[in-house]
Amino acid sequence: MFKYSSRFWLYAPTALFLLLAIAVMVHWWIAAGVFEKKLAALKGRQAIPGITLDWSSVEVGGFPFRMDADFTNLRIQGAGAHGPFAWSSEKFALHALTYGRSQIVYEAAGRQQANWTDGRGKSHAASFLPGSMHASSIQDKQGLRRFDLDIVDVGDTAFAIGRLQFHMRRDPDGSDLDLMLRADGLKTLGLSVGKLQIYTTLSRAETLIPLLSGDASWPEATARWRAEGGRAKLSQAIAPGLAAELLLSPLY
Repeated sequence: MFKYSSRFWLYAPTALFLLLAIAVMVHWWIAAGVFEKKLAALKGRQAIPGITLDWSSVEVGGFPFRMDADFTNLRIQGAGAHGPFAWSSEKFALHALTYGRSQIVYEAAGRQQANWTDGRGKSHAASFLPGSMHASSIQDKQGLRRFDLDIVDVGDTAFAIGRLQFHMRRDPDGSDLDLMLRADGLKTLGLSVGKLQIYTTLSRAETLIPLLSGDASWPEATARWRAEGGRAKLSQAIAPGLAAELLLSPLY
């Protein structure tokens, strides 16, 4: 009996480890299969109302604890708050854990092309090569709760930025949506602007929940937000020579 008990305590931890390892592997393969089917269903189609995703190729990996997707020539386009927008990236990747909270980390590299429409209906375009470009998103039951973007060494012939940051946070009670835009070392059209920093709070953010959860189009959600009394309050602005209220207006 003593020898049997000794063998049990010797082999039981090893057997338990192997069972856990097998469970993790099976879980990853199932999750990867579901993820690949979801990507196939999204390619060239609307991810949420009014916004389409497409890409040249994608590779899924991250075994055994992450779910990674590496895209080549990712393209996102659709209807923004005031008109059409589009963004393309030569190389784009997303990373998410297969357990824990619903957070996704994004990376982009190579040539970036962005087209958007501001609050006055004017079209803009920018093409640039970033030194590094990272972002992250956190979701809860109501949809997107937080989004953060950080780009280092943004540069092109018309402008240069040492570091560009954008942050969006939905208040816990859902009543407000806080936006922050910051640019350090900003140079444009041969002029050194220096530092730019803007804080804006959108009231009545509960009317934007359908957009944040992917159930309503961008124009539809922002039109309802304005109709129900939603307002943008500029709480802080450092924007030498620039119209601060226009810089975040493409979002709402």
